Amino acid sequence: MRSISLVDRLEFDFSGNVLKKGLTLGDVDNDGVCELVVGGETGNVAVFKGMKKYAMLTGLSFVSCLCVGDVLNVGKNCLVVITADGWCHIYSVVVSCATIDVDVQDEGADQVDGQMFSSESIESERSHSNESAVNSSQDNERVELKRLHLQRIPANTKDVLLADIDGDGLLELVVGLTDRVVRSYRWVTDQNKTTDGFDNVSGKLVCLNKWECAKQIGSITLHHSPEGVPSLLVAQPGGTFMRIICQLEDVSRSLETTGEHSDSGSSRTESLVGSRIDYQFLGISRARNQNISTEIVGDLIKKKSSECTKKGRPYSVATLDGTIMLVHDDIITWSIAVDHQIFSLHKMDVTEDGCDNIIACSWDGQTYILDQDKNLVKFQLEESVQAFDCGYYNIRGNVNTTCFVYVTFHNKVSSLITPKQFIIICHRFTFTTIYL
Repeated sequence: MRSISLVDRLEFDFSGNVLKKGLTLGDVDNDGVCELVVGGETGNVAVFKGMKKYAMLTGLSFVSCLCVGDVLNVGKNCLVVITADGWCHIYSVVVSCATIDVDVQDEGADQVDGQMFSSESIESERSHSNESAVNSSQDNERVELKRLHLQRIPANTKDVLLADIDGDGLLELVVGLTDRVVRSYRWVTDQNKTTDGFDNVSGKLVCLNKWECAKQIGSITLHHSPEGVPSLLVAQPGGTFMRIICQLEDVSRSLETTGEHSDSGSSRTESLVGSRIDYQFLGISRARNQNISTEIVGDLIKKKSSECTKKGRPYSVATLDGTIMLVHDDIITWSIAVDHQIFSLHKMDVTEDGCDNIIACSWDGQTYILDQDKNLVKFQLEESVQAFDCGYYNIRGNVNTTCFVYVTFHNKVSSLITPKQFIIICHRFTFTTIYL
């Protein structure tokens, strides 16, 4: 196993505990490049862009989940903030010319020993403001997070997924709860009103389905069969998972005509869309701890070939005891055991060869990068982490850069940039360490 070093780092201050789904990377302001969003127990949500804080929300309750995407199905991304006490906030970014300069402490980033540092300004009051803004004196812009919608949903959300789960071309919001329940929602516009982008937004999230799992939910991912049929894979303890296949039905029209809308998934709306459920044990459940927590990530992209088209895409399963597996058509292709507890599993094309790599992170900062041929390199962060994500982030210009994001226990958010040298090394697996 080869080790690598990543020293090209951005570091931001963010106080309070952050849950696993309390950070995300996405294009919040619809400018074509990605930002970093972090939310935590203090009720603050910070959006970072480049080397500085871009926008800030305060006065919310404990933020449990964040996601970025076209939840309204209008062709523009929104920020979805879900709190532990059961409130779903939907925000859009509004950029306007600043008319009054407001001092914001430490909004820039300082460079010390080759690393970028930025600190935050925290407001202590718990106001129920719908908007929060950060002014930039350099470009004379005022950035606001404008609340478009607020809705009550069941409390204790631990995972969130924004995806087209039934193949109808519209995105659904899928949430996993600590009480072993998975719910799906779709945005439905009020019948007598039209929505033009983010102007005159009027509607609500309608609960389409409610599924109860046998055990605690690890993570939720979207996966497609070789025929292109979408399904939800819900990780279950012991290296198992539950597969949910939603039947495609035209329910949007019926919802608008019958008016059976519900904020929390009542009995009238729990079966608006049919589904088929089955459990997969992967043939190994008898040989492992039945209660070990599990993570899953689906739709791993492979190089195009006739065999790949026939088999479909693989998915990866990881357990807290350090087992990482690649699975094809519910058959384990390979399995590897590591010495650290895996709590977060992701996919990303780190090597830029058109194939997704498997990214697994442990509580002590050990990060494993695997390709689909079982080649492995690892990176060790110098401290323990409470949350991890990977994806694309914009530092400067209009270019996204692959990066790993860690939230430590010292009120720091670290974004480690994967340079071109790292990409070459991961692709060839010929060197052990890199330094910039």
